[in-house]
Amino acid sequence: MRKILLIVLINIFHANFSFAQKLTDQSADINENYNFYSIGDGVSFNFEDSTYVFRMGGMIQFSALNIRPGDTLILPESYNGIKRSYFSFSGHLNKRLFSFLVQTDFNQSFPLLDAWVAYHPFDQLSFYFGQRMTPCNNYSMQFMEYDLQFVSRNNLSTNFSRLGREFGVFIESNFKAGSIGFKPIIAISSGDGINSFGYNSQDSDNGGFKYGGRLNIYPFGFFSNGNEFIAHDISREKKLKLMIGSSSSLNIGASHIVGEGHYNEELNLEGTFVLTDAENGENILPNYLKNNMDLILKYKGFNLLAEYVNTAAYNLKGTTLDTTEISEKLILGNAYNIQIGYLFKSNFSVDLKYGQSFKEFKFNKNSVLGNYDSMGVGVTKYFSERAIKVQAMARYLNFYENINLNKLNIECLLQLRF
Repeated sequence: MRKILLIVLINIFHANFSFAQKLTDQSADINENYNFYSIGDGVSFNFEDSTYVFRMGGMIQFSALNIRPGDTLILPESYNGIKRSYFSFSGHLNKRLFSFLVQTDFNQSFPLLDAWVAYHPFDQLSFYFGQRMTPCNNYSMQFMEYDLQFVSRNNLSTNFSRLGREFGVFIESNFKAGSIGFKPIIAISSGDGINSFGYNSQDSDNGGFKYGGRLNIYPFGFFSNGNEFIAHDISREKKLKLMIGSSSSLNIGASHIVGEGHYNEELNLEGTFVLTDAENGENILPNYLKNNMDLILKYKGFNLLAEYVNTAAYNLKGTTLDTTEISEKLILGNAYNIQIGYLFKSNFSVDLKYGQSFKEFKFNKNSVLGNYDSMGVGVTKYFSERAIKVQAMARYLNFYENINLNKLNIECLLQLRF
């Protein structure tokens, strides 16, 4: 009897040990497919030998801003608080055949910034569908807000764009001819910026689609991986890298100051407008044309960015406005921006920028775009593999026609990427 009992106990122990060993092996397999938290890159979930990868992350920016209006440097205004607070969920499926991104900013009234899916049938061809950064703005407007060279976007970007995102279809390609790289892009979007489906069921898009495209040329080959859509030369390119690009877009039927929104009679949103035909009372939506030319250069920590934009409006027949008064509704004119900087090996950067803006009709004092100079200096320090960024910037705006609009902005920022 004791012998039988001993045999049963041995079998039970052996079965439990085998089962426990199997669980341990399974746990080891799971751990092999799970990437723990990496500061700055969020939490990654890696399944089936990188066939499926999901990532969760975020970013928060704390800002202290001091504004001194006019040339007297008195009566300053100060603002302190959270400037941006992002959460993102991204990944790729089927060994990078598909990818996606969902990104929100909880400091916005409507927090959804990016929500797109992409299909990559080849390494040189990608199809995007959803809401994302449009390639048809100036080049630095394609940089994510946590990759900017200065505390804030330059004045060219903030005057001629808002968040820079559109809902639509985007087709991107890249190829090389010898040592020269090319990136042609085609975009068809709603022309109403973010929240293209409206604020409620009664708030539908106005006008037609926005059609655009961009061509980037790289005379010395493509930038290092991850170093193109960030302002600083974080990769410290060993060979000179240069991008020369141009883009153009035509927004059919715009009713927003920069074509990133639409008019709604009940909501009366800031920056929106409507023009009325003098004869039949119907709404007229002008077409809004935007052209950009850009250049970005990087070499061993040095970076140079130069941008130019020009805008114009068409299809104004039937309105009571004369030719120049449309500039009181739309941002019309041209501007340029130049930024340079050097990132030391210690991850400390010194940066300068200068820009000018010129309204289309210089005799119209009511144009929403003003004539001004913009100049700024900034410093940046990265910590913990750029997961932490500390920045400071001083920027002065000089308006030619109204010195009361002149102001000096001094802003400090602490950024944490999770």
